[in-house]
Formats: sequence, structure tokens, C-alpha cells
Amino acid sequence: MRSSLLALVLGLTALPAAAQPEVIFGSGQDVPNIKEEDFDRRFLKTGFYQGLTQGTNDPNCALLLGGMLTLLGETAPMLHKRDENFFLDPQLVQALNTQLSSPRFQAQPYFVAMVRRVLIDHKLPASWFQTASTLGPLVLTIDVGKLRFLSEGLQPIDSFFLTLPTLRERYEIEVRRANATTARSAEKAFRENYLDKQVAFGNVELLDVAVEQPKKPKKRKGQPVILEEDTPPTAVARIVWYPPDPNAGQLEIFGAKKRPEVRITARLAPQQYLDLSRIPKGARLMVRGRFWAFTKAVDEVELRDALIFQDRDWSQGNTLVDPNAVAQCRFAVNDLMGAAPVQQGAFGQPGAFGQPRR
Repeated sequence: MRSSLLALVLGLTALPAAAQPEVIFGSGQDVPNIKEEDFDRRFLKTGFYQGLTQGTNDPNCALLLGGMLTLLGETAPMLHKRDENFFLDPQLVQALNTQLSSPRFQAQPYFVAMVRRVLIDHKLPASWFQTASTLGPLVLTIDVGKLRFLSEGLQPIDSFFLTLPTLRERYEIEVRRANATTARSAEKAFRENYLDKQVAFGNVELLDVAVEQPKKPKKRKGQPVILEEDTPPTAVARIVWYPPDPNAGQLEIFGAKKRPEVRITARLAPQQYLDLSRIPKGARLMVRGRFWAFTKAVDEVELRDALIFQDRDWSQGNTLVDPNAVAQCRFAVNDLMGAAPVQQGAFGQPGAFGQPRR
């Protein structure tokens, strides 16, 4: 198992302040090239894997499976091409290590094995998705839409490091602060480096969704206006992202200043994994798509072929699973790492296979 995968949360601070595009994007491969290792083969023989593929009637094990599938769904939209590392919200990492783990079941390596299996197979196994769909009504935290997206084939973004804060920082450094030797070509170089990348922006707020007709091309003198008949109307989401305000909570003597914002126009893909008609204005979302255009200073952004997902705020201390349920699940044992704790009745212990008590 690659030790780098154990670092589940890779914050943006992991990138140096002067990170160049090649640092953000890596080798540029189409999908992570993950080779099956002994760790992955051992995972296929665990009781937990059998539960994922076959489901369970045990309510305690159902909660454990539901919690782990919840985490996998939250990871799914952020899987990227850069390398085999992946992102998980810090609050969910804490839940993984506390609520989903017990002295006899360390959940972290099992979750790493789940992500690796998806990367190796280039999709979520169909049996896992069936288990998630069955458990969905019981474990309400499972985002079945995100898992359906993953079950239809791995579609990684270019890099989860390429966030809106990073884009704005890179524009400031690479364009606005470019010295005289590169100033004239800085804007062009920035567009070549960052446009046409698959990106995912979280913690954005929905302003509205509407179906828009294709715009007619400008009429030129002496030529008729021709609108292609095969150009269908497109659903467009208007979204806003608010940069962190360094002056938040301070007393404004001269009145409140206008809150800075970045407007996002997301031209949506025909197939969505979230019912657009049921998303209220102001909902917190994640948007994925191809970074198509921006205005100077990255104050306005356009995405094409975009997908919209829920982006739940886990900072309120949500309880995924009762740790007591994990402790009572029959396959919540460390059979992956071969490091299960000594239990009453184990081999060589009192009462095991006729061993004398001491």
C-alpha cells in the first residue's frame, strides 16, 4: 500500500506559495495509474469487503457500511488525475478515526482500500452501488447521486489543488505581479496553463438555475443569420463564491463594505445526478466542469459541461455512526492488516480449542 494514501487530507497549504502549474497538475495522465498490490488482494478477502458486495441484514453492520459509503461518496467528485492521493473533509476524517473505528477495527486502511479499488477498477463496483442504494433509506447521509456518478466510470478532475482561491492567487502572482520581461505574455500564458482543465469548486451558493436558448450569432452585413437547428436549449446555473473576509466580525465605523464575490456561470451537462428542480436558491453546492473562461482577476468564471452536487457542511459535528454499532458489527475486525487484538477464546488463550486455563 502506498503510504501517501494514508494522508487523507491534503490541504491547500501542502502547495508552496510559488507553486507552478506542473506542481498543481503533476504528470497530466488521464487517470491515476494504480497497480493492484498485495494490500488490495487482501482487502478482497475481508469480511468488510463481503459486506460491501453482498449487503447485510445486521443493523449494526448496515450502519458501518453506510458510514463508509458516505465517506466514499463525499470523496468521489474530488478524485483527480494528478496522483493517487485523494481528499476527504477534515471533519469526516475525524469521524472516520473516532465514530467508524474501534479497538478491533481501524477504519482508515479499509477506507483507503475502498478508494484504491475504485481507482484500480476505474469505477465503483456495481455491487457496492447496489448496497448503497439499499442502505440509502436507512443511512440518510449516503449521497447516492455521487456514488451513481462514480459507478458510471471514473471521471477525475485535473487536480483538487486547483481551487478558486488558488486560481485567484496564481493570477495575482503570475499576471499582476509579473515583471517587465514577461508582463506582455503573462495573461496568455496564464490562460494556456489553466483554461480547459476539469475543476471542482466547493462551498459555492446557488443563485438560480434556468434553461437558456442558444444565442444567435451577430448578423453581418449582407449575410443572413443562421441558427444551427441541432443546438438545444441549455440549463445554466448561476452560482456565487464568497472569498473569506479577513475583516469579518470587526466593527465597521464607516458602514458595511460590499462583500467580495466570484460569479460562476455553469452551463450544465444534460445528465445530472441531482434533481435540479428541487435545489432551492441559496443552497450550498459543489460544481464540477471544464474551466472555459474568466474575466481578469478571476472575478467571473464560466464552466462548460458542468455537474452539480450537494456540498454538505460537516463542520457542525454531524454524527455518522454510533461507535457502539461498529463495536457490535461481526465483520468489524482487523482482518485486513492482520493485527486484530487478543480476544477471549483466541488461539493460545484460555478456553480456545481445549487449551488449559491458566
